[in-house]
Amino acid sequence: MKKTRIAILLSLLLVLIVATSAFAGGFAVVTYTDTSARGFNPGEVGGDVYIANGDFSDWSGGYPVGWNVPAVALSPNWEVHFAQMDYTRGGGWNYAAGLFFRTGSAGSQYASMSQQVSSELVGGYYWVQTHITAWEYKTRSPYNAVAWYGFGDSDDPASVSQWRELFPDTYVCDNDAQICNHLGRHETVWIDAGSYMHIKMGMKFPDHQAWTVFGVDDISITNVDGTLLDDGFIDDGDVTWNRRAVR
Repeated sequence: MKKTRIAILLSLLLVLIVATSAFAGGFAVVTYTDTSARGFNPGEVGGDVYIANGDFSDWSGGYPVGWNVPAVALSPNWEVHFAQMDYTRGGGWNYAAGLFFRTGSAGSQYASMSQQVSSELVGGYYWVQTHITAWEYKTRSPYNAVAWYGFGDSDDPASVSQWRELFPDTYVCDNDAQICNHLGRHETVWIDAGSYMHIKMGMKFPDHQAWTVFGVDDISITNVDGTLLDDGFIDDGDVTWNRRAVR
């Protein structure tokens, strides 16, 4: 076999390997380096924490360690990819998990991630903190970009009996604004032992070429020490980005 032909075959094999890696699990996996965040410090969470890697500091193969990110069945012409978002401001690291949706020609599109809570968690009330940011471009319909979290008895999102909204506003932020809240939902929640925590995001309407980026970060489940604390959404800082960055 001629060297030229061998080189061509090796090149084709390399492309196949790269493509397989990029779309493993049903997602193209990318990294956003144009994002940054300030505000909430996950190091401020004290006591026992019953969720692992809730600050998304540990990654392997393009995915956050400890989190299950299942493949999605794409609706017609929709695009979804998973992102490691670098929220770093200055030195060190500060990662978040991201999901990108670009609308297709019909239907809706959702994706999710999940993790089983610590085996040390017994059934009872716990203080749950979750943080999200989201921004959209092109046509922006009311309540199109949506996100929730909930607890189920398996790694199937269908096992969740109550979904809790993560972004309560009519619209998520505008891409051109280049800044959005690092929005925290803080509340007491009853959690059964062995439960799975699910984070679900998506777009409900096929607005022409509209797209949304969701960034999830700083999740914790801690003891409430017998006191039921007030629920609420809290502006825990800001996330910024470059509106011209490739998504």
